[in-house]
This record gives sequence, C-alpha cells and structure tokens, in this order.
Amino acid sequence: MEVVTLSRKGGVARLRLSRSDRSVNVLDEACMEQLEAHLGTLEKSAPQLLVIESGMPGCFIAGADLNIIQSVTDADAATRLAERGQALCRRIEALSSPSIAVVDGACMGGGLELAMSCDHIIAVYGEKTSLGLPEIKIGIHPGFGGCVRLPRRIGWPQAVEMILTGRPVDAERAHRIGLAQLACHPEQVDDAIKHLASSGKANRGRTEPWWFHIWPIRKLFFYKVREKALARFRHLDIEEAYPSVPGTIDLLEEIYGMSDGLAYAREAGSLGKYAVTPACKNLIRVFFLGEALKKQEMVRKGKPVAKELRRTAIYGAGVMGGGIAWVASRDGDVDLHDITGDALGHGMKLLAKLARRDSKRFQRIRPAMDSSGLASTDVVIEAVLEDIDVKKQLWADVESAVRKDTLLLTNTSSLSVSDQQAGLKYPGRMVGLHFFNPAPKMPLVEVVAGSKSTKKSVQTTAALAARWGKFPVVVADCPGFLVNRCLMPFMSAALQLFECGQKLEHIDGALKNFGMPMGAIELADRVGLDICHHVGSHLSESYGKRMAMPLWFDQMVEKGVLGMKSGRGFYLYEGEKRLGMNPELSQYLKLKSHREKEFDANLADQDDAMTDKKIVEACLLPMLTEALACLSEKVVDSTEHLDAAMIYGIGFPPFRGGLLHYFSTIKKDELRHSFKSSGMKLPANLEVIYE
Repeated sequence: MEVVTLSRKGGVARLRLSRSDRSVNVLDEACMEQLEAHLGTLEKSAPQLLVIESGMPGCFIAGADLNIIQSVTDADAATRLAERGQALCRRIEALSSPSIAVVDGACMGGGLELAMSCDHIIAVYGEKTSLGLPEIKIGIHPGFGGCVRLPRRIGWPQAVEMILTGRPVDAERAHRIGLAQLACHPEQVDDAIKHLASSGKANRGRTEPWWFHIWPIRKLFFYKVREKALARFRHLDIEEAYPSVPGTIDLLEEIYGMSDGLAYAREAGSLGKYAVTPACKNLIRVFFLGEALKKQEMVRKGKPVAKELRRTAIYGAGVMGGGIAWVASRDGDVDLHDITGDALGHGMKLLAKLARRDSKRFQRIRPAMDSSGLASTDVVIEAVLEDIDVKKQLWADVESAVRKDTLLLTNTSSLSVSDQQAGLKYPGRMVGLHFFNPAPKMPLVEVVAGSKSTKKSVQTTAALAARWGKFPVVVADCPGFLVNRCLMPFMSAALQLFECGQKLEHIDGALKNFGMPMGAIELADRVGLDICHHVGSHLSESYGKRMAMPLWFDQMVEKGVLGMKSGRGFYLYEGEKRLGMNPELSQYLKLKSHREKEFDANLADQDDAMTDKKIVEACLLPMLTEALACLSEKVVDSTEHLDAAMIYGIGFPPFRGGLLHYFSTIKKDELRHSFKSSGMKLPANLEVIYE
C-alpha cells in the first residue's frame, strides 16, 4: 500500500503523505520504508526544491506509531528505532536542495521532528493546526533529533519548556517563536512556498540568549527547570512514576554544546532507556484507553446526528453549570439559564475568568432568565439542585417549550435517570450526562442510559461528549453509576483508618505517595462533607453499610463542618489553601494525641502505625471489590472502560495503567492473601483482572 508519493514538476519535488488505512498520518514501518526509498531517489537526482506535505485534511503527521513503542521490550531495540528516525531526518536535512514542510493540521512528536529537519516550515492557519512534542506525556522524550533541533529553532529556554510540558502551539504562535518561518492561510500556501524557496538552504546556527553561554548561569537555569518540573511530583517516587522527566532534563543539559553526532547518540540511547520502563508502557496504555473511548462504536454511530447539534441550553449557573456551559461553547452557541440575576451574574463572572484564554468562546454564551431560545435549542442540560422533585419539575417545564427531537441531558451524580424520565411525553430522548468537577478540566463524562433512553439518544450523547473533547463511558442507570459507586468505599475505608487511630495526614500522604492526586480525606473536604454524606446515605440504601459514612461524620455535617467551603472540615482552609488538621475533630471522635505531619517518615510516636503499602491496600481493596461488582452487574461494558473511568474520573495514577491493570501486576496468591489478611471477602470474579 502506497502511503507516501513522490511527484516532480518543474524542478519541484513533492513528498505527499496520505493514508487510506488510518484516520491520521503516522510514522509506522510502511511510512518509514517509503520515505527512505524516496529519499534515495532524491539523493541521486536532487530537485531544485523539496516540499513535504499531507494529503489528509487536518493532519500533517500525528507522530510515530505508538504501537511500535508499546511493543518494544529491549532498550537496545528502542535505541535503534530512534537512530532510524534520526537517520531519516538527517538525510532530509543533508539534501542539497532546499526543503519546506507545509504543516496543515496536527504535527506532533516525530511529525514535528521530521518537519524541523526541513529548512523551512510553513504553518497553515486552521483549528486543527497544532505543532508539539508531547512525548513526555507517554514517559519518553523526543528521539528523532527533536532535543537537538528545537533549541536551534526557538532558543533553549522556550525549547526546554516545550519539551518538558508537551504543550503544542498553534500556527500563529509557531511563527511568533520562530518554529515556523511563515504562517499563512490555505490559499496563500503556494505564494509562501515560492517566497521561502528563494531563501535557499536555512542557516542552522544556534539560537540562545547571550547568558546561556555562561556556565554558572546555564547551570542555574537547569537547576530552576528541574526544581519547577519536579515540584509537581513531590509526593511521588519520581523514578517509579515519571523517570523520563528528570532524565530529559539531564539529557538536555548534557547535550548543550555537543557535536551533532554525539548529541544524537545521547538522545537515542536515553530514549531507549525510558521506552522500556513500566511507566512508559502504562502511560501509552492510558493514551490508547482515551483514544478508544473517543472512537468507540457508540460515538461512531452517534456522530451523524451529534454533528448537527449546535445550540445548547444549560439550566443552573453554579460552578458545575457554568463549567458545562464552557465545555459546550467549544463549537456552538450556549444559553445559560438561572432563576435569579445574582446567580446568573455570578456564573458569568466565573466564565469570564476562563475567557481569558479564549474570548471567542465567552461570546458564544448568553445569560437567560426566561425560556427564550428554547424553541430552537438542540440540547438541554440541567445542572440544578440534586433533588428529584426539582429536576422533574424542570423537565416538565422544559419539555413543553422545546422541539420533540431536542436532546434532554441530566447532569445528576446520583439520582436515577429512569425516575426523571417518568411523566415525560418523549422519555426516550433523555439521557444522563454526568460531568465531574471542575467540568472544563476533568476529561471523563458518564453517559447514563435510563430504562426508556433510546439507543439513538445514548449514541448521540456519547458522540456529543466526544465532540466536546470529553471521554465518554456508557454506564447503567444504578445508584452511584460507576465512578461514585467505586469511590465511596475508598473514602469510607480511609475514614475507618482514621477512626482506628491512623494519622490523618499519614493516610492522605500514603495515598499521594501511591500517585493519587489527593488523599481520600482531603478529597472529601474538597467535594464537601455534606455532599459526601448525601451520596453515602443514598448509596447505602442500595448497597449497605460499605457505602455509609460513620455516625460521627453525620455529626460533623450537622454542626456545619462541611470541608473547604466552610473553611473547616478534617483540615482547616484559608480559601483554597489547606492548613493543618482541624482541632475540633476531637469533639466528634476520640483522637490520639500526636503531631500531624504529612509524609512523616518517623512514626515512632504511633506504635500501631501502618505502612504506606498497608494504608493503600486498605483503601484500594474495597474500591477493587466494588469495581469488580460493577463489571459483574454490567454497569460498565469492559475492563478497559472501567480503567479509563478510574483514571479520567478520579485521577487514579496514569503511570500505574488503571485500577484493574495495577492489581493485575500483583501475583494472584499475594492478592488473595491481601484480601484474607484484611478480612474482606474474595470477589467471585477476581480472575477477570488477569484475563
């Protein structure tokens, strides 16, 4: 199959990449072989100009084939893969004729490294044009020469930041920072090529500020870079979790001033080392999980209808409703409804803060206190009070004002979608769409199929969520759905540990050391103890005491100890800043006298202190048991969707590959022993994690 074509016309050679077997161009074996063969031809008969372009709309080259990186298990083999990519790029760079990469669409990873081997880059304006080196996000770093070429293009300070964050730039910024020589509109590409062709070969001199040449200042620069980069991971064993982060900083500092040959060798060897780490394999797995959710059958079948839905009405201008409005404004108009001007004003102020990054989206959001616009609305989403009567009254009012084909979506976190469908004239169009807070940042949404939801409505909802940039997981309409149902036993177990005398901050610290974004008890504070109490009470009615909060927890809520929003929960808060333990806790349960210090290695003052491993085990085993119950009850379709939900919904450590995947790395006998020693019943379907 031909994926790269070479054509010549009037001294201009064009290498065009286009796939019929994939949705994007990737540097896989077929593409590499054909590029190498065509370069052989060009080296024998050099054109006056070489243009490298894509024949696929919205994509230049999405990067190297991650399946190859995922499958390699030998560091030397991974190094050879990098050396092959480097060799290809160096051959383009060494051509006697000028070369131009026309970047129209996604140009990521190896795709950008190939583009940078050309003398010039033209970035074409467009929503999909994005240039970046995101390798750090999958546990490696650029390996086709990007660590050498990017600093020359945009200077060391900006290059280091771009490589370590993995953040891409659009066409305008690519031109502004010097990554692209020109940025233009599609109709201007031919003129841009002619202009750059007259410039000849590029001057490949080094680009860096004067102070970068001074060794002590350069040393200080990399010290600060390392300090800033590792601050995000201060709770973790960085060599286990994200070893490529410090490794990439070491590499970049080392190759400064090196000859090209030695620098490329160092880059390839370093990539080989990190490409075979468990962290890299797990991070690639997580990437694939997210991609699979965006391309799942439900999304694919719902796309034709979802693409026509461009006007959304959202009820509830609180934090969640406003956040959903921002999500929906990504590519359509939004009416944000509430019953009071004060509530709407507050919601619009919150949105104005987000608008600093994208003012155009803010302009697509219209505040409304009446039913205006509902007759032409395609989608209605409610994010009002979590009360079944309030929601049912809202739906009765809304249904009378919208078209019969308008999609109705409830953002409930715990109430039955089926119950909300009762009384509707057209109940099949109602689906649950559960966002996680904060909605603009959290990538997961649960798509909840009520008993009367039509398959078409569920498919359309999943496709709409994917279009808005979310990862949709379809779940059954049961109490707690999937994520909250698995999360409550986790939080309950942490509270039991605290009740039994474990240090508050030691519990949270152990969970952070494991990789959770925050400890279970701090999470309760941030969610709100009243909300935790409400959800726990609701779920315990269906699932029993494993979901219930302890009696002393109820007393805290009754006394107004609600967590961060009240300034005091298990911890004290000053705004969003967490302070020490709340001294009032002794009013609700008997606490041992000890000095709290998170991650305190000296636990001699607590004779019964548990190890970090035991604390993590005590909290995660109940979560695992509930997750396996959800699989058994068909709450979720697959182990992959469940793992994705835990990662993208509650922040289960990506470098561990997911809840079920993590436990699959533990030997069966050892895991059975853990259940036995904890006094927990062995799940009947435990074997499913090893399949």
